[in-house]
Amino acid sequence: MRIAIISDIHANFPALEQTLKSIEEQNIDAVYCLGDLVGYNLCPNAVINEIRKKHIPTLAGNHDVKAVEIHNDGSNDIESYAYQIVGKEQIKYLSALPAHIKLEYQTANKLIKILMVHGSPYSSREYLLEDKNEKDFTDIFLDSNTDILICGHSHLPYHRILENPNKKGSYFHAINAGSVGKPKDKNPDCCYAVITIEKSSNLSKKDGIKVEFIRVPYDIEKTARAIEESPLPDVYAFMLRKAY
Repeated sequence: MRIAIISDIHANFPALEQTLKSIEEQNIDAVYCLGDLVGYNLCPNAVINEIRKKHIPTLAGNHDVKAVEIHNDGSNDIESYAYQIVGKEQIKYLSALPAHIKLEYQTANKLIKILMVHGSPYSSREYLLEDKNEKDFTDIFLDSNTDILICGHSHLPYHRILENPNKKGSYFHAINAGSVGKPKDKNPDCCYAVITIEKSSNLSKKDGIKVEFIRVPYDIEKTARAIEESPLPDVYAFMLRKAY
């Protein structure tokens, strides 16, 4: 099984478009999106429509929740512009998105449990950073009853392997898929993750699953200039160019 994970598109349709083209070349069995379809850029409706057209299972990110709240509150200040341009039909879609996706995959020797979240299992706003305290991290796996935890939110891709404290010689895998539309790791190209789990995969080995991070170029300068010509803050364009 090969699954592609995309996250944090942030209304950047040119980035999503190139990412989906790349995924089509990767022999992927399924695509999942960890949320934050909106915010920071100009094409939230095109992004949402494309995700829906492709029937990609998607989570609610914190910015998706924020967009729904702003529409419900009727906010119309300039700071809310990125959310005001989300259409009513698209808001309806965002409001129905779940907080978690759970998968199971039967290997030759184990039923592998996979949990996908935007931020953490507890909140779409909580960051699970790569350097999180090991005990705190493994406690999340034990509390969530999962073997593989896949998240987004920080826009910082990583694959961290942690030993299960309750079962020596067995490993948990924490994976952050990075960001399609607004990377923060000083590489402005789109980022997504490809996770490969085979029938022979064995979580008693550190390399029991394969995780790849794919970077995809797109026309960053054109996208940044469009932001600068819009009511959005110019700093959003600077963030795209510098990937921070």
